[in-house]
Amino acid sequence: MRAGGRRVQVGGPRQRTVLATLLLNADRVVSVDALAETVWGARPPSTSRTQVAICVSALRKAFRASGADEVIETVAPGYVLRSGGHRLDTLDFDELVALARAAARQGRGAEAVRLYGSALALRRGPVLANVTGTVPEHLSCQWEETLLTAYEEQVELRLALGEHRLLVAGLAAAVERHPLRDRLYGLLIIAQYRSGHRAAALETFARLRRRSVDELGLEPGMELRRLHERILRDEDRPAVERPPSQLPAATQVFVGRAEELAVLDRLAAEDGQAGAPPLGLLVGGVGVGKTALAVRWAHANADLFPDGQLFVDLGGHDPHHPPSAPGAVLAHLLHALGVPPERVPVAAERPALFRTAMAARRMLLVLDDARDAAQVWPLLPNTATCRVLVTSRDPLRELVARSGAVPLRLGGLGFDESVALVRGIIGEARAGRDPDALVGLVELVELCGRVPGALLAAAAHLASKPHWGVPRMVRELNRPRSRLSGLGGQHLRDGLASSARCLDPVAADLYRALGGLPTPELTSWTATALLGCSTPEADDVLERLVDAHLLEPAGAGAGGESHYRLPSLSHAYAAELATTGP
Repeated sequence: MRAGGRRVQVGGPRQRTVLATLLLNADRVVSVDALAETVWGARPPSTSRTQVAICVSALRKAFRASGADEVIETVAPGYVLRSGGHRLDTLDFDELVALARAAARQGRGAEAVRLYGSALALRRGPVLANVTGTVPEHLSCQWEETLLTAYEEQVELRLALGEHRLLVAGLAAAVERHPLRDRLYGLLIIAQYRSGHRAAALETFARLRRRSVDELGLEPGMELRRLHERILRDEDRPAVERPPSQLPAATQVFVGRAEELAVLDRLAAEDGQAGAPPLGLLVGGVGVGKTALAVRWAHANADLFPDGQLFVDLGGHDPHHPPSAPGAVLAHLLHALGVPPERVPVAAERPALFRTAMAARRMLLVLDDARDAAQVWPLLPNTATCRVLVTSRDPLRELVARSGAVPLRLGGLGFDESVALVRGIIGEARAGRDPDALVGLVELVELCGRVPGALLAAAAHLASKPHWGVPRMVRELNRPRSRLSGLGGQHLRDGLASSARCLDPVAADLYRALGGLPTPELTSWTATALLGCSTPEADDVLERLVDAHLLEPAGAGAGGESHYRLPSLSHAYAAELATTGP
């Protein structure tokens, strides 16, 4: 006990018993006779009233020495301990449990679990330790029962939230401490069964039955027997028996990215720091192959994540739909982890439940096409046993700073890799049919900017037209203003449009103006002239285009001015904008 920030020094057994009785009856008058009976039992000595007064006087002195006056008042026919301005564990416990039960009735399960946890955390050891007497012993038993009931109510809520795997060990220990408590046994059996341990659940019931029959001569209660029968019939099977495996199919024709794959391998081998999972962040423009790389690596390393692989398309740059809200994504993830839809809590409580459900699991979470760091942050587990892979067109600098995510910026493929990708779609014979095929392939991959998405679109277009040669495809693509149409590029155009719409007005005006230039090459002086501003201001705008993957840095000239280049597809879309407007 503490008062005024200092520990209250309580004397011998009688003082502790009197104080405990007053505390357990805070704000209620306890008669001197009741205090005497608590200390000495049914036959107190003739001096008991005087000795109780001496104990109370000593307690008042101890409180004053700790800076707390007027804690115990004399009120006929005895004394009252005033709780005003003080905190008592018993009163705090009752208040927290009442709030937890109200939250549970209103369907706010995760909040109720948290409130129960706060109440149970108030216990710091055996109830009424070092307090003797018949009445304290009776009160101790009452409080043990109250604490156990609160624990059982919390466990029932956690089972409903799908946390069965996390509860088995604690319930097994509780059953050992309270071997004749049927409700605890029932909760343990449910947790074992829902965790996929049907045989263990049946053995737990058998152990309970033996103990109950041997020690009490009674069969287990009807509720437990019905639970046993349901398990024998394998009813109430857990919603998720196999680990989730949500990865989409990997791209069959995949080339290059050896360096990036090696970095992801190293990241997977690292230990998470401070309870956070290592994050890989794949950043790049439309069609550059971020998702293909993430899925390829995830499939190749699925054995590292025996508890499952989760995949979510966040739709951060979908031109037809708004980005997925974190709350909706968490509902999907919780359902994948075994939480029934009707048990998914309100949006504000979902991040905590998701982190709890991911704890101690070895899982991979792939978050594809993130809009910004705010969309990703609530979706991150807090366990080093998980790994997270994020793809985005945005650099997500805030995520890098807060979580230590390792960014990998993806550009176009190498020349040989680009040619190999096209050959893998149209075949060696088709690629070599024309004497000018190699020259045509060289020009084709450059017109596609060596971007995997564009290369695949061009190769698929060729594959669908067996009467076309490579030179014919090159002619179709050789007009910047029709290049995206030649690629059948609604997906590419939509992606570029989405990136362009995210630009601020000044950067958008510059991008449109660059589409009217005869060459994709430019310097910061060009931007200065087009914008009518200073060179530093123009450099800032150009860098915003670089961050949007609509412009590439190309070194510096002899005079120190910065050089840039519009990638092939970005140039094609800018040319469309220059002609038609946004």
